[in-house]
Amino acid sequence: MFRPAAAATAAIAILSPCAPEAHAQETATAEGVLAPENANEARLNRLQPPDQVMDAIGIQAGMIGAEIGAGRGRYVVQLAVRVGESGKIYAEDIDATALRHLDQRCERWGLANVVSILGDVTDPRLPAGELDFIFAISSYHHFSDPITLLRNARSALKPEGMVAIGEWLQSTSPEEIEAQMSAAGYTLERTETFLEANDLYIYVFRIADAHRQ
Repeated sequence: MFRPAAAATAAIAILSPCAPEAHAQETATAEGVLAPENANEARLNRLQPPDQVMDAIGIQAGMIGAEIGAGRGRYVVQLAVRVGESGKIYAEDIDATALRHLDQRCERWGLANVVSILGDVTDPRLPAGELDFIFAISSYHHFSDPITLLRNARSALKPEGMVAIGEWLQSTSPEEIEAQMSAAGYTLERTETFLEANDLYIYVFRIADAHRQ
């Protein structure tokens, strides 16, 4: 979602369970929780096939992760089903209205492993040292200060955690992303180019050795 600089003074962190009722996630089916809510979501999922993207990144059951710029939950539900009941997904955004929709979406389908966080334009306010991965897709170019934002996100990762960014080539060049992420304290591990025809690269970063605890 958009992260306008004006929101920096207004955003206040909140953490809330996405689904108060612990329904069995086994009931989540492709016809339900994973189905796009509208035509735009369907279009984006065709361009950024969730299963292929999560496979390329290496998202597995039991992982704890976060999506920065989670919006209304298009990818959060995909991540939540993939990590399963033994995992957890933090859904971060600066748009409180979008997060309320995301909460309702998760509650509707019984996704009890999602926690929403209202972040700040320069600080996602993620829990320290807990995450196996941080994920962002189609949102990097909206970050008003990506270097500070991702630098502040770094402390949320476990020492071997990763940051995976799916970004449109026409919006941000690979060279620009690598330079900014390096300034934020990360090292590029690999670039997945299998969606190049759809104008998308996926970048996987690790914490730079100088910043490992």
